[in-house]
Amino acid sequence: MPELPEVVTVVNQLNEKIINKKVVSVKLYKEKLLKNSTVEQLENWFVNEKILSVKNKGKFIVFYFSNDKILISHLRMNGKYFFNNSSKKEPHNHLMIQFDDNTFLHYNDTRMFGTFHIKTTKDYLNTTPLSNVGPTPMEISEEELFNKLQKSKRSIKPTLLDQQIVSGLGNIYVDEVLFACSIHPLTKAFLINKNELKLIKKFATSILLKSIELGGSTINSYSSLNMQEGNFQNFLQVHTKKGFACSRCNNIIEKITVGGRGTYICSNCQNEKKQSKL
Repeated sequence: MPELPEVVTVVNQLNEKIINKKVVSVKLYKEKLLKNSTVEQLENWFVNEKILSVKNKGKFIVFYFSNDKILISHLRMNGKYFFNNSSKKEPHNHLMIQFDDNTFLHYNDTRMFGTFHIKTTKDYLNTTPLSNVGPTPMEISEEELFNKLQKSKRSIKPTLLDQQIVSGLGNIYVDEVLFACSIHPLTKAFLINKNELKLIKKFATSILLKSIELGGSTINSYSSLNMQEGNFQNFLQVHTKKGFACSRCNNIIEKITVGGRGTYICSNCQNEKKQSKL
């Protein structure tokens, strides 16, 4: 699933291609992707309007239109965007936006888990899905994050994966952050002390920003606009590294399950133990 760096990469690329383009037509081929409106509304409300900007809120992509309408897109497992000069419906293309210069934006999703919501500038931040999205590691204060962890009875990994607590972190980057902090993913979130909390925020921020700089991580099916691949996968320390030697201690990286998610750890650097609060 694309995480914050991958979504930001797509957003940046979309801004380079479609800003100030006027929409001629919108065609939705799979009604199940649209969650709170009708197909007729989607296909009519944006015609003759310009796309003013594209931003992200956590893992959501937000298209801002000149009529104060908002189109919110979530890529889920493997949604992708393609920008080209072709109106041809390729396999697994489920949305097509045509612009007045005869260019096209296509949404492609082989598993059809992606979603679209239509909102307005007045309500989009205060209604679902965005009202449930927490701040990113770059936005959240240490105090707010610490207080949220104190209230959690879950392990630290599923807590950090909770997009209402902190947004943008997924399976890849939580593994990398916890390794950088030498914290075992099964550690209870409320046992994280303030020094460890500072490390979590520090490394979550630096790792995400570095991945954004490198275009995200291309693992399995991820690619950004027009199938461009990221490069951060070349710098992963533990995620996908089962059987490889730890870069710190030469211990063999293991794969375990935490909260139902495949999780990569160095059991030496991230020793599972009871941790006391400061």
